[in-house]
Amino acid sequence: MNPLLRVTIAFVIGILVPQHWPLPTPMLWALGTSLGILWFIGLARSHNRYLLGATTFGVFVYLGVLATTLKNESLAPTHLVHFRLDSIQAYRGQVITFPETRGKTHRAVLEITHVKLNHHWRAATGKIQVYIDKSTPRPAYGAELVVLGAPQQVAPPLNPNQFDFKQFLAHKQIHFQHYLRRTDFATTGNNFAQWYTRWPYQLSQWSDDALKKLVPIEREYAVAKAMILGLRDDMDSELVQAYSAAGAVHVLSVSGFHIGVFVAIIAFLLQKLKAHRRGRWLYVALTFGILWFYAILTGLSAPVVRSALMFSLFLLAEPLGKKPNGENALYGSALILLAYDPFLLLSVSFQLSYAALAGIIFWQPTIYQWVAAKDCFLDKLWAITAVALAAQLATFPLSVYYFHQFPTYFLVANPLVVALSTAMIPVALVALALSAVPFVGSVIGWVLTGITWLLNQSVVWIEQLPSATLTGITFGKLEVAIVYAIIGILAYCWYQKEVFLVKVALAMSAILFVLQGIHLYKNNTQKLFIVHDIPKQTVVSFIEGTRAILVADSSFFASNQQPFSFYLKNFYDLHGIREITNISLDKATNSGMVRPLPFGKLIVWKGQELIIAERPISTLPAHFTSSIIVRKGAIKSIQKNAYFDQVPLIFDSSVSSYYLKSLAQKSPSSLHSWYFTYQKGAYIRKI
Repeated sequence: MNPLLRVTIAFVIGILVPQHWPLPTPMLWALGTSLGILWFIGLARSHNRYLLGATTFGVFVYLGVLATTLKNESLAPTHLVHFRLDSIQAYRGQVITFPETRGKTHRAVLEITHVKLNHHWRAATGKIQVYIDKSTPRPAYGAELVVLGAPQQVAPPLNPNQFDFKQFLAHKQIHFQHYLRRTDFATTGNNFAQWYTRWPYQLSQWSDDALKKLVPIEREYAVAKAMILGLRDDMDSELVQAYSAAGAVHVLSVSGFHIGVFVAIIAFLLQKLKAHRRGRWLYVALTFGILWFYAILTGLSAPVVRSALMFSLFLLAEPLGKKPNGENALYGSALILLAYDPFLLLSVSFQLSYAALAGIIFWQPTIYQWVAAKDCFLDKLWAITAVALAAQLATFPLSVYYFHQFPTYFLVANPLVVALSTAMIPVALVALALSAVPFVGSVIGWVLTGITWLLNQSVVWIEQLPSATLTGITFGKLEVAIVYAIIGILAYCWYQKEVFLVKVALAMSAILFVLQGIHLYKNNTQKLFIVHDIPKQTVVSFIEGTRAILVADSSFFASNQQPFSFYLKNFYDLHGIREITNISLDKATNSGMVRPLPFGKLIVWKGQELIIAERPISTLPAHFTSSIIVRKGAIKSIQKNAYFDQVPLIFDSSVSSYYLKSLAQKSPSSLHSWYFTYQKGAYIRKI
């Protein structure tokens, strides 16, 4: 086994250990001391390579545990998690990310320096994601803000299988959030950002302003901005879905592909330097500097840093007389990144990025040899297709696990997207460089707009093809492991020309088939209804087999589908829902599923009844024993009537948490029969 791979595996194991079994600090240091002693013993007895190998593996496992523990900012005694939030009167912090405009707010991250308790400022640490009203001027990067009030902890997911935004932010060391109006904060006038951290953001802002002028069409501007600067705040959700359906969503954020094109452009411009012995080092220095400048400009995301690291290693290999080794560059860059931030391992983009690159390094050369094209154009086309096949094969299990879909026409989309993106990147860079030149900049800008429009239209066309996306396919963690094991075994048999492990792969395929069969049976026989927890909405799902009836306020069925995608889509995919019927609560009829009542609505489904109380209510029919969802208009009448104390009521988030908390405090005797979704999550009942 490659030594770099061995220590990287050990380090990854060390990162995963604290996620499940956190170690106290004394135990951590005692374990480190013991491993250090054992490692030196193994080093002294170098003739026993097994002892040295085992202790080295153990040391890197320990280093992974140590790096993860040290990176966990919440363990610091001054961290905000150790304060009572209701005692915080105000706090001070510095803007540490470039504020992005999303929807109706500016989004940024504040790093806390002080909190105000009992009219006194105390030192504190921690990060808060703030959402600032869009009508307020966007704060500058590095600006110090004084904020009135206390932040809120990021809420856990309250719907089954909902995206865990709390965990997502926690991996970035962000545990709190705060929504701010104009009167909730003020800038002190101080800016603590150093020039070397501020100028990339300033350059990014200048580039963004220039792109907006060069690409006047909104949709094309958003795509150009995402591809060149790595900023997706103006992307339309429907267009993102189109790219996802075509298997091309990776081009919408700066990644290894973009860095590769960028390096190819630099290499072409500086190729004459490589002809001279001294010029090789100058070529490396210039390429290295420009490469990392672009990486900093685009925000130093994990895929960008990974690609920049790998290309840097390749660049250094040539003048040193070493042969570039993709395998070592892959493992080495992963180890460096994880040492800097162990929580990157839990990032979906990190996992997909390295899986794709591993597939390209190990499998693309073999796949490419399957077809020997004599025509130059066909050869290049097959080379691109081989890359797409290798990357999709390596990322397929993870993509299904996280997104429950697979792009059917990725082989058609990939050559188109790669060709147009490859043309678009250099044109965009030239357009930015010449944006200040009258007429010339405008002409190149229209060329860029045309290429981007063609790229978008190609993707939209592919999305509109029949069955463009296979949806509703699911893998659990065990199934992901089995699929990767099958792929690995078959690849080993192919390379080594061995067939004795094929039987193992077939046995594992049978296990996978059984697991999928059990999952399919459960989905086909399920029958349940769910009252979801959606802010300011009443949303109820009635599920029978693979069909669902979704009853909700008309505002929930918005054209952008964002509420459904965020709160419900994952659950529907995992439960194999193939057919969804939307029914608006605003369209009640006497003969329909949703029927009007004097005080609200009555929902009738499969012999089950559900009341939605929207207006004052005094009593219920004696025979009625089903669930009741209470909305804001009915709360006061229920609170004043002791009759409802023992009636099973469901309070969803169509009512503000302020009212619900007040109700819970004033009616403690009824809490055993009342269900609050903001506390317990979605109400689920099997029928």
